[in-house]
Amino acid sequence: MTFNEERKCRHCGSSEFDEATDYILLRKSKVSFVGSEKVYTFCISCGEVQSIRLTNPNVFKK
Repeated sequence: MTFNEERKCRHCGSSEFDEATDYILLRKSKVSFVGSEKVYTFCISCGEVQSIRLTNPNVFKK
């Protein structure tokens, strides 16, 4: 499903979503200095999180 396609919340049926990040990097290890922010897509009516994605998944590729 693309971002522009109509989608419904699994919890309440609303079609209003927004995105936010918590600015805490997901890191490969405790000593790693590089990481990626997590972006949450959530229903603005009930708060149900529809998806979580990384802004830079390439830092985890070997």
